[in-house]
Amino acid sequence: MIGKRDLAAEIAATTVPDGALAIWSLGQCGYIFKSSRCTIGIDLYISDWVHELAGEPWSRLAPPPVAPEALPPLDAVLCSHHHEDHMDKRSLVPLRLKDGAPLVAPRAHLPLLREWGFDDARLGGMNHGETLRLAGVEIKAFAAKHDEFERDADGNHFYLGYVLRFGDVVVYHAGDTVGFPELPQWIGAENVDAAFLPINGRDYKRTAAGIVGNMNYREAADLAHDIGARLALPMHYGVFKHNDENPAYFADYAYQTYPELAFHLMRMGERFVFFK
Repeated sequence: MIGKRDLAAEIAATTVPDGALAIWSLGQCGYIFKSSRCTIGIDLYISDWVHELAGEPWSRLAPPPVAPEALPPLDAVLCSHHHEDHMDKRSLVPLRLKDGAPLVAPRAHLPLLREWGFDDARLGGMNHGETLRLAGVEIKAFAAKHDEFERDADGNHFYLGYVLRFGDVVVYHAGDTVGFPELPQWIGAENVDAAFLPINGRDYKRTAAGIVGNMNYREAADLAHDIGARLALPMHYGVFKHNDENPAYFADYAYQTYPELAFHLMRMGERFVFFK
């Protein structure tokens, strides 16, 4: 809940016309996407599990905007990788999924999801270059990396980003990643409308503390421009004070450097509707 708004009820009640996509930011890299045909969640961190596991300084700057069990039944849930603020046991287990709705994650993380109680009939594993079609959406996986590509013994990538085709509306959710030369080549060929890109960056202090980094706000704006995105939406901010970035820096850099690039800064709990 935010103020007197019932976010779960708003998601359930929102009607989306063809050629549009309703987007709710749930904080960090977590979003609900609702088209005229389906409702999908990605990287939902709507608990305080990181603080439960690690203690300070991992307390949230603000409480989750909605409880996972309050969300309307979803047609699918995606996780980009196993960091607890992206593949969150406390958020995933209580979710209500429609009959047959899958939980999609990098194939390398399926053993852990089985440990959490998800059976194989519910799980969908992906790896770089693979495509999955479900609930009227085409999902394509692309490798992501923290400095280096990381794979399991079978060659499955630990970190993925996803391109999702909701009919005419194409979304790229980068998950956690730094920039690297192949990325604009891969994603630039996908005709992305809305690009969700991390901006929290990386530095010596956080690396020394074991916090792996992402692209910074300049790299995110550069990538949005290089892939030809119609709209850039920075993410991965506003939840942890010590692993944060001011999205206004992204806005200033994008405004000064790429005047033709549209962007939008979402607040946690906000609804934004994209029209093709």
